[in-house]
Amino acid sequence: MPARWDELLHAQRLDGKAKRLHRWPLDELPDGAMLAGEGTAYAVRRRALLPWTSQGYGAPVPRPRGHHVDVLTPPAILAVLAAGYRPLWHRSAR
Repeated sequence: MPARWDELLHAQRLDGKAKRLHRWPLDELPDGAMLAGEGTAYAVRRRALLPWTSQGYGAPVPRPRGHHVDVLTPPAILAVLAAGYRPLWHRSAR
């Protein structure tokens, strides 16, 4: 089973050698999902988006409502997060 899981995640992460993005309603994304926007990656955390940098998460920005976004997190992982898995957040996310 693990090999099939790896194959599924690989197919959901990459389009050839390019990162595969998944269009998704922002209102439906669970905590821990990562999205791409304006040259920055963001993590969804409650009612905020946390910009990601190589030093950790930046200051939260309000999570807009009613938008569709390009999601970096594979749909299979989104399903796990939506089912109740809670990510362990880096200390900079606090």
